[in-house]
Amino acid sequence: MSPAKILSEALALLSSQGFENLTMRAVAMRANVNPMTIYHHFQDRDGLIKALAESVYADVAAPSEGITRSRIEGLLGAYRAKVMRYPGLTLAIFNRPAVFPDHARRITDSLTDLLKELGLSPSRALLWVHILVDYTHGAALAVATDENGNGLQPAATDPEHANYERAISELLDRLEA
Repeated sequence: MSPAKILSEALALLSSQGFENLTMRAVAMRANVNPMTIYHHFQDRDGLIKALAESVYADVAAPSEGITRSRIEGLLGAYRAKVMRYPGLTLAIFNRPAVFPDHARRITDSLTDLLKELGLSPSRALLWVHILVDYTHGAALAVATDENGNGLQPAATDPEHANYERAISELLDRLEA
């Protein structure tokens, strides 16, 4: 079985049953492979979670054109959409900081660069990265998860989208003031 198919099954398991139930044995059963196959491809659970995150966040990027503020909003919106779609993965990363994906670092670096384009110093840009990313996490997870960290809403259903956009706009207004 290909690593991509194993990742697909692992992500489905994580989404339906939560982080606590994401075990190599459970993924192997779901993917109909020997658990050693998963260890061969991903070494361990942390390697599997990191590979899942790399796969999910690979296409999150700021729009290549537009004013800096709209590019920031676009980047945060794309990231929020992934957190909303895969809340269990976000919670798994929070539970296992050692698996912080390279794409997450790329996303935060991109946001930092965009904030510097607005004229923020490196230290102030870093502060605002934390504010914006933490707000994005909280707003997305509050809507997308239940008390067990399992997704509740299909990706197309986002009753809080307008409120999120207004809040980000307000934060960016204050930042630019």
